[in-house]
Amino acid sequence: MTDNAQPSNKRVREGFPRQRLVVVPANVHNRCHHLPMLGQLHVTHIGAFPSAPHHYVERKEGVPQAILIYCLKGRGFLELDDSIFPVGQGHVAIIPPGIPHSYYADADDPWSIFWIHFDGKQTMLVLQSLEVDACKPLLYVPDTEMMHQAFEEVYACLNYHYSDAGLLSMTGELIRLLSKIKLHHGNPRRKHQAVEDRIMDSIDFMERHLDMPVSLENLAARAGQSVSYYRKLFKRRTSLPPMAFFIQLKIRKACELLDQTNQSVKAIAEELGYEDPYYFSRLFKKTQGYSPTHYRNSIKG
Repeated sequence: MTDNAQPSNKRVREGFPRQRLVVVPANVHNRCHHLPMLGQLHVTHIGAFPSAPHHYVERKEGVPQAILIYCLKGRGFLELDDSIFPVGQGHVAIIPPGIPHSYYADADDPWSIFWIHFDGKQTMLVLQSLEVDACKPLLYVPDTEMMHQAFEEVYACLNYHYSDAGLLSMTGELIRLLSKIKLHHGNPRRKHQAVEDRIMDSIDFMERHLDMPVSLENLAARAGQSVSYYRKLFKRRTSLPPMAFFIQLKIRKACELLDQTNQSVKAIAEELGYEDPYYFSRLFKKTQGYSPTHYRNSIKG
C-alpha cells in the first residue's frame, strides 16, 4: 500500500462539475434481457467525471453487473478482496459482478474517469477474453484519446431514447470499445511490442480494404512474418485467426449498412467484396444467427 492509498476524509460519490451519469431505467433493462441480441450484452449505467476530487464509492455486496472504469488522467485506487490496486492514467479497471469493492480518487492527484456497467449472458465470457478477474483487475491502454472517443460513441447512443435500434447500437459501440481494449492493452515495455504493432497495422489494413479480397499470405508478408508464426501472433492478440477476424470486420460493417442505409443486400455484399449475394447471406447468418433481411427487419421493426 502506498502512502496515498487512503480515501480522503471528505467522501463524495457523485455531484462533480460537468459530470455525466445515466442509469438505464429498470423497465428498459428488463426488456434487454428478453431480446435475443441485447440479452447477450447491454449497458446498464454509464457516466463520466471530468474531475473528481474526494471521489469515493464503496459497495459491500458488489453489483450484479460488471463495471469498467477508465482513468483519463490523475490517479485513484481500487480495492478488491483486501488488495489495493493503484489506478493511473491509461489504466482500465474491470470489477466482476458480485464482488465487494471500493474505489476512490487519489487525495493529491484526483482522477478523471469514465465508467460503464454492463450485463448479459456474455458478461463473464467478456471478462475471460480480457483475462481479468478479482485478482487481476487492471489492464493498460495508453491511448486516452482513442478510449475517450470510444466512450463518447457509446454515450451518443443515448440519443436514440432507448429504442431497440438505439440499444443495439449502444451494445455495438460497447463491443467496439471492449475490442479496442483487447487489441491495444499491454505493458509498453514488452519486448515484442514492435511485432505486435505489425498486427495492429494488419488490422488497420483490413479495415481500409473491406471491399477487397485479402489473403493470409499477403497479410503475413506485410507483417514480415511466416504464415504460421503470423497466424499464431494474430490469434494471441485478438483471440481469432486473421481471416476469421477479417470476416468479423466485414460482417460488422454489413450490420452498420443494414441498420443505417436502405441499400439492398446485394449492394452491401458487393460493397464488401462478395460477388455472390447468396454466399454473403449464408456467411452473415452463420456469424450473426440471422439472415441479413431478418437482421434488418429486427433492427427497423
